[in-house]
Amino acid sequence: MRGKSKTIECSPAPVASVECSSPAERAGLCPGDTIVSVDGRRPQDAIDVYLALADGGDHSLEVERADTGQRSCLELHLGAEAPGIELSKQVFDEVRTCQNNCMFCFVDQLPEGLRKSVYVKDDDYRLSFLGGNFITLTNMTRADVKRIIHQRLSPLYVSLHSTDHSIRTRMFGNPEADSALKVLKELLRAGIEVHLQIVLMRGVNDEEKLDATLSDLSRHYKGVASVGVVPVGLSTGGRKTLPDKFGFDAEASARVIEQLSAWTDRFGGSGPCAADEFFFMAAQEPPAAEYYGAFEQAENGIGLARIFMDEFAAAVSVGSSEPGSGQGAALVTTPAGAWALGPLGIEATGAELLVCQNGLFGSRVNVCGLLPGGNVESALAEAGDIELALVPDVMLDDEERFIDGVTLGEVSERTGVRMRPVRTSGEGLLKALVGAGGEGGPR
Repeated sequence: MRGKSKTIECSPAPVASVECSSPAERAGLCPGDTIVSVDGRRPQDAIDVYLALADGGDHSLEVERADTGQRSCLELHLGAEAPGIELSKQVFDEVRTCQNNCMFCFVDQLPEGLRKSVYVKDDDYRLSFLGGNFITLTNMTRADVKRIIHQRLSPLYVSLHSTDHSIRTRMFGNPEADSALKVLKELLRAGIEVHLQIVLMRGVNDEEKLDATLSDLSRHYKGVASVGVVPVGLSTGGRKTLPDKFGFDAEASARVIEQLSAWTDRFGGSGPCAADEFFFMAAQEPPAAEYYGAFEQAENGIGLARIFMDEFAAAVSVGSSEPGSGQGAALVTTPAGAWALGPLGIEATGAELLVCQNGLFGSRVNVCGLLPGGNVESALAEAGDIELALVPDVMLDDEERFIDGVTLGEVSERTGVRMRPVRTSGEGLLKALVGAGGEGGPR
């Protein structure tokens, strides 16, 4: 555990939007303004702002105006209403970054030239609470732990990997990695909801070592809300490359799925659940929704395929997709995406799946969000007869850029194919297929 935090200057809290007719709008707050202080206190993160305004009382905001740059004081009267403020940043001081040297770190495996944000190794409990990011707990101060417990910053998402000292030291590249286990126990005793992930490396923390970790969790870490097991990410062509021996093939993936199923009763509905990627590699269909409980780790790739499939089936049952309505359209996806989409009968609409290999990260990387625009462009050029490409929004950032910085508009211009972002949900896909013949998209 780290010592005391150094004092870091906080920037003002940037306001992204203000809800119409909300207390914030009535007070005169505008998008683009920045909040310097709330009731005389300078917030260090979005948690400070939201907690300060959670009591339904009257508050004084010192604001720097977007139009003039001048500072003014606004009086905010809440009553029973929510403030109506959305912030564009979550942390106003420095994001806590990872101090470990993990042998499997995917950021270290990234190639050069991607969006700058993907290179940040955040290990910040505030981003875990606010955004579901996984943290190691090795980066905590006593003040951090006290704040989490006092302010009930729950749930948190924690990377565990193993409870064995030698394995943790090797995987985290940190001889002090066991300090996180003490913090984990303290948080659980305090009633903080904690979701754990185990990044599984073949020959390192799998098989009997995985059983030992799960046994320790069931005996000494009671109260864990969920346990998810994901395969290590193996990228090629990056700054660092992990040998294939650490990855999983079809047979090894099937063994992991079977091994985890033997622990289900012991954890009483909190897992352990295998990631979708294990089922994909084992060529097995994703299990029924009951397997995933409340889908607590869907954003970690655990249950996303099942959610999507069930959403699509539900949307079809209340909507319609006439044969031929998707003629000339293609849904851009990866091999893992095609595995999940295959049983849905999308081809019946006349649309097709455009399965793109990841030439930037390698064939072992099948996450849709990591598909480069350059590979989409190449696949469209080879296909030749596609009029409209439907692109899942998880592949794009707010500026419609792929992970390699290529924009949707650039792909459209160079291929002559209309491009349309599609909300990544079963309902969103059905609507896109039904309306595939309409106008829209770059453009």
